[in-house]
Amino acid sequence: MKKNLLKLFASLAFCVTLHANATEILVPAYFYPSSDPNLSFWDEMTSSLNQGVGITAIMNPNSGPSNAVNSDYTAAVNSFRSAGGKVIGYVSTQHGARDANAVLADVNSYKSFYNIDGIFLDEMHNIPDTLSYYQSLRSGISSINASYTVFGNAGTSTLEAYTSTADVLVTFENQTGYNTYIPDAWTANYSANRFAHLLYNVRTVADMQTNLALAASRNVGYIYITNDSNFNNLGVKDNNPWDTLPSYWNAEVSAVSAVPEPDSAWLFLAGLGLLGLQYNRRSLQS
Repeated sequence: MKKNLLKLFASLAFCVTLHANATEILVPAYFYPSSDPNLSFWDEMTSSLNQGVGITAIMNPNSGPSNAVNSDYTAAVNSFRSAGGKVIGYVSTQHGARDANAVLADVNSYKSFYNIDGIFLDEMHNIPDTLSYYQSLRSGISSINASYTVFGNAGTSTLEAYTSTADVLVTFENQTGYNTYIPDAWTANYSANRFAHLLYNVRTVADMQTNLALAASRNVGYIYITNDSNFNNLGVKDNNPWDTLPSYWNAEVSAVSAVPEPDSAWLFLAGLGLLGLQYNRRSLQS
C-alpha cells in the first residue's frame, strides 16, 4: 500500500513540475549585431537579461549560418550568452523540400562557427507526409549535438505527432487573428514550454499586453510580440517583420517578467486529497 501511495504522490509531483513554467521571450533576431552599442539590438537584448526574464535569440546571419564565421556575431552571441541568454541558429527547411543533408550541414556550420544552444527549423510543414523528414532531422541534430534544443516553426496549427520532431513548436506566426485563434485541444496535454507564438504588426503597448495575457492563457511558454511589420520605413514590402526590436521592447520585457508562475498549489492540494481517499479505501478493505 505504501509503495502505491508513493507512486501516486510521485506522479502528482511530476505534474506540478511539468506545468510550472514561466513565460519566456523568443526573439527572431534577424538583425545585424552592430558594433555601435547605440544601434545594436543585440546589446539591447543583452541588457534586458538583468530583469530576470528568459530570452532566447534566433540568430540568422544570412538565411542560415553563412559560409564563414562572422566576428560581429561571435562577439554578440558570446556577450548575450554570458549574460544568461540562449541563442539558437536559424535553418530553412523549405517545408520539407530542402535536402536533409543540406539542413544538417547548416547545423554543423553553426556548431563549428558559434557557441549556441540549439537550432530553429524554419518553414516546417505540418502534414503527415513530411513527418518522417522532420523526425530524421531531429535525430540528425541530436547526433551533431545531443544538448541542442530544437525549435520547429510551422507557424500554424500542426499535428500532435510533430511533438516528436522538436522540443518547442511554433504554432502561431502572424500579424492578425490572434484574438480569435484557438489552439488545438491536444496542446493542453503538454507543458507550456513546448509551444511558442510569434506576433508582428501589433501596434500599441496595450495590444501587446492583451496578446501576452492571451498567450499565457493558451498554454504558451515562449512569446514574442513586435510592432515591426513586413514593410520597411519607406512603405515598401520587405517580408521581414523581424529586423528590429519593437519600440516597446522594455515594456514587453517588464510585462513578461510580471507573468506569474502557473499556480501549482491546487495540484498539490488535490494530490493530498487523492492520497487521503486512497488511504481510506485501503483502510476499509483491510
